[in-house]
Amino acid sequence: MNGEQTFQLPKKRTILNLLVLCIFMMGVSTGSFIIGSTLSNAGFRILAYIIGMIFLLPLFIFLFLTFQISRSFYGINREGLTIHWGFQKMVIPIQEIEWIRPYDQMGYTIPTPGLARLGVFSGKIFTSELGNVLFFATRQQDAYLIGTSQEVLFLSPSDIQTFQKGIQEAVYQGSITPLERKSINLESPIRTIRSNFSLYFPLIIGVLFDLFLFIVYGFITTQKTTFQVGLVLFEPSSSIIILPILSSFFTILSILVSLRLYKEKSLRLYAYLLSYSSFLLPMLLGVAIIIG
Repeated sequence: MNGEQTFQLPKKRTILNLLVLCIFMMGVSTGSFIIGSTLSNAGFRILAYIIGMIFLLPLFIFLFLTFQISRSFYGINREGLTIHWGFQKMVIPIQEIEWIRPYDQMGYTIPTPGLARLGVFSGKIFTSELGNVLFFATRQQDAYLIGTSQEVLFLSPSDIQTFQKGIQEAVYQGSITPLERKSINLESPIRTIRSNFSLYFPLIIGVLFDLFLFIVYGFITTQKTTFQVGLVLFEPSSSIIILPILSSFFTILSILVSLRLYKEKSLRLYAYLLSYSSFLLPMLLGVAIIIG
């Protein structure tokens, strides 16, 4: 093998699926903002804006995935296998590759990442048969599994015959100048939340309470000119906006600090305490506003 061979992934269908979803999310988000701007009731207007922002977040995620897939390819030379996955690059020294086999010949199925139906096979899944499986693919059909000393790679090159031949030649010839292994972090936000649900759940509840406070604020300013919460009189009623703003600031601060504390095993108890106290302020403010 002379030089590096590059292999593209079958991307057209995956990119088309992602672009269709992007257009849908953009349409719903834009429509929500337009409808919200025409509403006279501030409560419904804020609610429409929140819906628009909720659909705006997955829009950016799908745009990022589209760009990531469009930049991805595999590289093979006698020194190793290089996986270019968006902005990241994973390097597997050739001496660490132990076997290669078509996925269809494995005899059993492997769980796939959540976005596999869209053609985005990206992430890490543990199986009892193979251990950790890292996905860098856009389709399951004609995919290849490559076993290394640390994990199994799930790849989907367009030219499967040439890819297999290139790997086999590189392994047979051996490495002259061994490469240093370079790994990629494939932990998705959804999988991280699911694996630490007891930490993230109260933080999510706190964010929902903050959104509720903003919606309540909109209805209050529409119906009343002054508003009293406990012993505090807000005049005009629009000045009550300070409460959801302060609550949101406290929630954001709780999220940042608790996630930081959770990284240290000795401080995880404090992370949980802060997490479970994060939704108390917006909840109590919401009760006080409703009673007031």
